Amino acid sequence: MSEAETTTIERRIERLIVALGAAMTIGAEIGWGRWAAASAAIGAVLCWLNFRWLRQGAAGVMRLGAAQAGQEKVHVPSSVHAKFFGRLVLLLVVAYVILAWLRLPVIAFLCGAVAVIPAIVIELFYELAHGRHRWKTL
Repeated sequence: MSEAETTTIERRIERLIVALGAAMTIGAEIGWGRWAAASAAIGAVLCWLNFRWLRQGAAGVMRLGAAQAGQEKVHVPSSVHAKFFGRLVLLLVVAYVILAWLRLPVIAFLCGAVAVIPAIVIELFYELAHGRHRWKTL
């Protein structure tokens, strides 16, 4: 699979996260009210940010690996580690503030926060339905 195809798939997953997050927010508003809708929306935004930052971080590490191919010792800058763990710390702090201090509904937040799962499943079915990739038999 080419880099362009991979990028297209990743961008489609990002759009699906946004669409599913919006649908979850509307559903939470209808079913449980505005606080649940706010909680679902915040969860979906965090899900989207996490996916995007993780994708960018992985691409950066792959570029570093390709640039240093063949070297005996690979150097990974400390900024790469800081960005990776900083992303996790930021997401955990925001989730803690939302759930512990603001006391927004946990279930609605989790629904938004895991929007990436149905987005990936939908993308999988999309790829299978369109048959773009020719699978070789062994």
